[in-house]
Amino acid sequence: MAIGTQYIGVEARPLDAVMPALPQDIVTGITGVLVALLYFFALWQAFSAKRDDRWLIMLVAASITILMEPFACFMVKAHHPAVGAHVLLRGLDVTVPWQLLFFYILYFAPTGAYLIRRASKAVSAGGYWLDFLGIFLLLWGAEALCIWLGVWFFYDYNPFVLAGLPVWVALTNISAVYAWSVATGYCLDHLKGAARWTAVLAAPFAAIAVYGPVSLPGAVALYRDGAGFDVTGPACAASVLVGLAFIAGARHLLLLSAGRLRSA
Repeated sequence: MAIGTQYIGVEARPLDAVMPALPQDIVTGITGVLVALLYFFALWQAFSAKRDDRWLIMLVAASITILMEPFACFMVKAHHPAVGAHVLLRGLDVTVPWQLLFFYILYFAPTGAYLIRRASKAVSAGGYWLDFLGIFLLLWGAEALCIWLGVWFFYDYNPFVLAGLPVWVALTNISAVYAWSVATGYCLDHLKGAARWTAVLAAPFAAIAVYGPVSLPGAVALYRDGAGFDVTGPACAASVLVGLAFIAGARHLLLLSAGRLRSA
């Protein structure tokens, strides 16, 4: 309940929320088919005459990154309805359905592949930020659609909400994508043979290592009893600034990994 600028109480995670059956099946079906096509393409690339395992490594790395979802939901007060869900895993009172695995793969792997490719072409600063704007709008739109369908949502008080998705959370999510891309790009560009598969561990760790600090200012405010916009607004704005600072630095790291900058 909000009174003026003060929020009274911290709402508990709605564990009895019901997953809408038809939207869940639609999202799971569409994303599952897209992921299957990506894996088919990646396997063809890896075992054809080209012997290019880049896509397969990225898809496996993106699949493992789903393990960060309970932590991410806890930090930003997001929730996937548990009742009637096609459950993949649970953690921190968060139920993670199968469609989230497919969503993660589509969220991280193609975006990471695009950023790594753009770095290999020595993207300019202006082009880099145009890419960021396009990625932000695309991923924000995909999440907003899923929220509109009811397959996940944000509970309790949260500032800067647009179409059901807090804008600061969208920026935090994209910060994790950029961190994932930096780690993956480094492994693919600088390691050889089986060592390239280090990316399947490095990329998820990088994503969560950045997600934590970016989301922390906002999370601390969200879990503070009695905090209204006067507290959560500046805190979540601080998360945005931290995220943008990392995304700005990620360009240097991506270019450095791609050999388009000198290390000294």
